[in-house]
Amino acid sequence: MIISTDWLAEYVRPEATAEEIVHRLVMSGLNHEATWAVGADTAIDLEVTSNRPDCLGHTGIAREVALLFDRPLHLPDPRPVEGAAPAAEAVRVEIADADVCPFYAARVIRGVRVGPSPAWLADRLRTVGVEPVNNVVDVTNYVMLECGQPLHAFDLGRVRGGRIVVRRAREGERFLAINHKTYDLTPAMAVIADAEGAVAIAGVMGGAESEIGTATVDVLLESAQFAPLVVRAAARGLVLASASSYRFERGPDPAAVDWASRRAAALIQELAGGEVLAGAVEAGSLAGTRASIDLRHDRVGEVLGVPVAPERQREILTALGFVPETTATDRCRWRSPSWRRDVTREIDLVEEIARIEGYDRVPEDRPIHAKPVEPSARERTVRIAGEVLVAAGMCEAMTRSVVAESLEHFGSPWTAAPPRQVSPALVRGADRLRRSLLPSLLEAQGYNRSVGAPHGELFEVAAAYLARAADAPGDSPLEEPLLLGFVTAGAYAVAKGRVEALFRRLGVGTGGEAIRFRPFAWDLLSPGRAAEIVLERDGTSTRVGVVGEVSGAVLDRFGLEGPVAAAEVRLEALAFAAGRPRVLVATSEFPAVDRDVNLVVGTDVSWGDLEGAIRSAGPAGLVERVHLVEVWEDAERLGAGRKSMVVSLRLRSPAGTIGGEESRRIVDGIVAACGRACGATLRG
Repeated sequence: MIISTDWLAEYVRPEATAEEIVHRLVMSGLNHEATWAVGADTAIDLEVTSNRPDCLGHTGIAREVALLFDRPLHLPDPRPVEGAAPAAEAVRVEIADADVCPFYAARVIRGVRVGPSPAWLADRLRTVGVEPVNNVVDVTNYVMLECGQPLHAFDLGRVRGGRIVVRRAREGERFLAINHKTYDLTPAMAVIADAEGAVAIAGVMGGAESEIGTATVDVLLESAQFAPLVVRAAARGLVLASASSYRFERGPDPAAVDWASRRAAALIQELAGGEVLAGAVEAGSLAGTRASIDLRHDRVGEVLGVPVAPERQREILTALGFVPETTATDRCRWRSPSWRRDVTREIDLVEEIARIEGYDRVPEDRPIHAKPVEPSARERTVRIAGEVLVAAGMCEAMTRSVVAESLEHFGSPWTAAPPRQVSPALVRGADRLRRSLLPSLLEAQGYNRSVGAPHGELFEVAAAYLARAADAPGDSPLEEPLLLGFVTAGAYAVAKGRVEALFRRLGVGTGGEAIRFRPFAWDLLSPGRAAEIVLERDGTSTRVGVVGEVSGAVLDRFGLEGPVAAAEVRLEALAFAAGRPRVLVATSEFPAVDRDVNLVVGTDVSWGDLEGAIRSAGPAGLVERVHLVEVWEDAERLGAGRKSMVVSLRLRSPAGTIGGEESRRIVDGIVAACGRACGATLRG
């Protein structure tokens, strides 16, 4: 945002040099880019953060300067002289799609004389980098740079049918802009249309067919609210960013819509003549909420380390536009101004007081009595997951949330719904929101190998984006599960072991729940070498992950040599265990007893089912290890549809040596439990 010091002096006179103004603004949170002279004027370029659209106009900067230098602020109250004829007789306004435009207001000025702007107006525009066009267009630019609310002026005589309709663009609709380039529009964008077609891209740029020219006599002046996402979609999709779109994307002050309309009408009347018809033709309603925030007087000192008197707090916040609603001895409730929708919490008010009072007044050696924020269960889960995999020698990766269709071709273990497409594409060639992390990680692993780094094993913690079912709870059309994905060299057992290490570190399985590994089919993984990870908890079974060996075709696709194993886990489904206290258990001093059992089961029985039956049947604390030794099939010896699974058991007691008789009872109980759960028999 470039400001003119001469222009600024119209609202506030700080009696300070440009350097002093810059210093105080920088200390209050606005970054300084450059300062330069423009004739007798001075231009100051300030970097305005996205949460401060109120500072994208001279009046917003003036409000800051007035408070920082303790000077009075003078803002105009425009009142155009209106004629008797109502504007509603000259034009009709309709909002066809309220989600793209909550509010639209049109004023009409008849009988204008379009010509060059006076020197004062042209000079101010040139100081801030805007080239003058004519007195009507220059007024709309001037008012936008004054208050931050974009405006647009149409030649009313070229608005067909005397009708304005705000709607979404139609598929394939074409538009000739005032830069005399033609653009292909999409329904993601919004247009201002007359009775026959689009005359402007909402919030971005007007059209050549209705632009103000020397032959213009009647002017339709637009002031509106447009949805930021719709404006952004048009500006980026058409590569057509403008000063207007920059402001609409950040959300101008709703209260400025009417002020800007009146201000521009009054200036056009003053500089170009004409009659302002009575009233504004409006459609929709102004959207904007103002937060009510409680501020404890003592909280300011607690955060800053230096006290600020309640009277000074009140002075600062009142000057910034906050309105006191209720006052008590120890606190006050403030209502935020319409132009500060970023202020919603007590700490935001503390920050406002701090930046105006001056960060330089906060002592560097004063201790601040603050309680550390406890990490949430989700944060602890993410931290533990990273620690486990880094300890296993893996490197953390960061891949894009948008991917190409070729990566989404593999599908997702979490949904059968197709991926959501992004239009326009955020990255060239990538226009789909990913439903799994693994394809991206395999692509990254393949790239690493191609540049001579074949040994880096990768993991990532990030969100996927799944289309939510129409009847599912939640306001968003997308579900965004937090996933942990990793790819590693090795067979299925390597990835499974790392998943189990993660579960142990999180404490999953120590509170009565159980984890089961069951056969699973997914195009990314090899058939028969993949499993879904099921969490059994509170009587329900939920898939919380998948693990397996990457199929040969997929390895070829990414230029990898096998074997490569991969796993993906939904971390938010495991957060319940992250806060459990860890119990240290002393290593037993007594010897272990190893027993092998040869169980015959149906070929459809998985190792996960059999292992679950063994662990649930073994006496608590005595079954130290369960290990699958061998699986083989022989229809002649075992019978059709049967297979043998040799299992190694390690038994150990913390209280004493397990004798032969006791170990036999434990093994017999395990075999019986496997028979009930899986139809297993002991092979003779």
